[in-house]
Amino acid sequence: MGLIFIYADYIAPLFDRFTPLPDGDLRTQIETLAASIEFPLYKIFVVEGSKRSSHSNAYFFGFYKNKRIVLFDTLLEENPVNKEASAGEAAGDGSEDSSDTASEPEQKGDGDPKDEEKKKKIGCSNDEILAVLGHELGHWKLGHNLKNIIISQVNTFLCFFLFALLSNWKELYEAFGFPDSQPALIGLLIIFQFIFSPYNELLSFLMTVLSRRFEFQADTFALGLNKGADLCTALIKLNKDNLGFPVHDWLYAAWHYSHPGLLERLRALDFKQKEQ
Repeated sequence: MGLIFIYADYIAPLFDRFTPLPDGDLRTQIETLAASIEFPLYKIFVVEGSKRSSHSNAYFFGFYKNKRIVLFDTLLEENPVNKEASAGEAAGDGSEDSSDTASEPEQKGDGDPKDEEKKKKIGCSNDEILAVLGHELGHWKLGHNLKNIIISQVNTFLCFFLFALLSNWKELYEAFGFPDSQPALIGLLIIFQFIFSPYNELLSFLMTVLSRRFEFQADTFALGLNKGADLCTALIKLNKDNLGFPVHDWLYAAWHYSHPGLLERLRALDFKQKEQ
């Protein structure tokens, strides 16, 4: 847990630029959403993820009453951070000598229309961003993160407890060619790589099933906030922006994918909406 705190506050800013979300409609709406479910919101940031990829996401981190929400700039259809920076640059340009400005002919159409059209298609509207945040905050409200931490800690304790029991088992070392000695490092490799292998595969599958269940529950939570329609359109846009493929083999996906596919989630949301 300490590593999570250190990474979020000290390591992540070394690789990405975190800028506070400026005042405006989006910030006000996010604060209202957080207050409606008693989420202890402390700060809202926009991370400049577009420099590395077009992947869109939103997440939160922090302990107790110091929760921070982070939005990828690729998630925002209209990035207020860029607008604020552009306004500052425009103000600086306007302070230059007017004679220089007048001497240069006005040029139009410098930007490629295709590029402008592409930019407009990336990202979500404010309502869709709120729906995505409703899903993410649903994980917090339903205690999914805490449950995952507890499962992880119990699993770590169980693994080391079993290692303590098996590390002195003489027959185990003899089976791997160490009849006269019991090296601790060899015991560690044997137990965790071979003995625990079936257990790890089973645990991985169960955690995948649990993760998929949590995702459906978080979608239902967002639906309870009256954001079902916006969440559907946001999921479609994010799948497109993130270059996701909507169709998966159900058996392969059930074993390997921690998140349900787009079509699964849309069908589940549609079913829940009809139930209401």
